[in-house]
Amino acid sequence: MDEKQSPTILVIDDEPAIRFGLAVAIKRHGYRVIEAEDGRDGLQKARENLPDLIISDVMMPPPDGFELKKLLDADPRSASIPFIFLTARSGTRDRISGIRDGADDYIAKPFVMEELLARTDALMRRVHTEQERGRMEMKEIARQDMEKLQAEILQNFHHELSTPLMNIITPLELAVNNKFSEPEMQSQFIRTALSNADRLGSLVFDIIILSNVDLGNLNGIRQSINMNDHILVPIQRRLERYGNKGLNFTHHILDRGPVLAPRREFSQSVIHLVDNAFKFSPQDGKVNLDIFSGPNGGIKIAISDEGPGIPLELREKVFDKFYQISQGDSREYDGLGVGLTIARAVFDHLGGSVKIADTRHGCLVFAELPDVRPEDIVYG
Repeated sequence: MDEKQSPTILVIDDEPAIRFGLAVAIKRHGYRVIEAEDGRDGLQKARENLPDLIISDVMMPPPDGFELKKLLDADPRSASIPFIFLTARSGTRDRISGIRDGADDYIAKPFVMEELLARTDALMRRVHTEQERGRMEMKEIARQDMEKLQAEILQNFHHELSTPLMNIITPLELAVNNKFSEPEMQSQFIRTALSNADRLGSLVFDIIILSNVDLGNLNGIRQSINMNDHILVPIQRRLERYGNKGLNFTHHILDRGPVLAPRREFSQSVIHLVDNAFKFSPQDGKVNLDIFSGPNGGIKIAISDEGPGIPLELREKVFDKFYQISQGDSREYDGLGVGLTIARAVFDHLGGSVKIADTRHGCLVFAELPDVRPEDIVYG
């Protein structure tokens, strides 16, 4: 067996002759061995190397074998390391005490080396079997979790796609098949259909962007961005979806030069960031968008809202694909849970960033796109 692949055994004994004899015999048997001269040395080497098994004397300078086991059990990294205790105390009560203190085996001195090696082999086989069983159980849990997530994703796709589709078909049928005394009523049905067509188109484009991200084929061609046409007008359309919340949306633009970015992807990313602020804002809440364009195609964006904010421990998790979906049936908010994923992917692709910043109230998101780099392709 290759020594690098062999299980590692830590031998701890304050008697050099016993420690040396154990180390030689165990190495010849095919294991990798680390030696420690007492409990203090053993504790340090156990923490540094995390061996597969520890063979330790009980009676030695502090910490003794039992104390050493308790110290290692207190650390999650070393708590599962199996122990074989070696001791001159061979009474039944001593054996029971050793087992109760966490020993996986207990061998009295003097011992027969063949017996120790046989017990070592048996214990390592048992550990390997338990580890394999644990891996299989974890795989099964992961499989079940993945199936649950896939079911939630499919269910949510069905809802997110079918709802705007029905809100396109139904008002168009009414507008085509009915005569209205007031033309405005017919126009209202058509506007409803157009609004939902825009919503459906946005969902489809999200799927296209995600596919391009997964394939490593995300668009990186930098084009000129018109702040009004490509950012503010689409945001105002998105704000209409939240008309019942009475949100107060303000924006400030400091324009020092043209912004250059993949037009459709950039627009979609900014809309998602602002949409998140709309979605999680309270009734009559304020949402503010600040845009600072640089002289060579770069841009800095800050979006703030008065919502509940995002806890520090979740500020990276929320960028995971479908994160919102994985909240199960209790999910409060609509959407596929990919807006932040898309925004970060688009900005990262061009050397930029999207981050959630500290703020006393609500949520504050910073997005930054650098100036045009030598390797960037600029068109138009």
